[in-house]
Amino acid sequence: MQDPPQLTLPPTVVATHLRCCAEELAAGLRCGGPGATTSELTDVVAQLVAGQEAISHALAGLTARIEGGTAALAAAPPLDVEVVTEVLRAAAIAARCSAEALDEVTPSFECVSESVAPDTRL
Repeated sequence: MQDPPQLTLPPTVVATHLRCCAEELAAGLRCGGPGATTSELTDVVAQLVAGQEAISHALAGLTARIEGGTAALAAAPPLDVEVVTEVLRAAAIAARCSAEALDEVTPSFECVSESVAPDTRL
């Protein structure tokens, strides 16, 4: 049996959607935004861990495309290409470190969540 073709959106569409969702999440979690239960916030942290991991992979993929596009980028100044790849690589590592840090705090976040009434909203 043949796999159905996968539909993929252009990276610019996906990145714009990601930014809009992140902005909406940030606005919702600011003080004065709608409250959420501690259980919901625990779920948010889990989604942020997965999101940071995905962002790390996206940045690593972007780095690989720049590094692999040496022939196509031959007209670009080599130093600038090197700077771009190094910054993208560092950003990928930073996103992965962020995911790891969030993942490490998850047990404590769950403990806080379990210590309050289930309908406690923050």
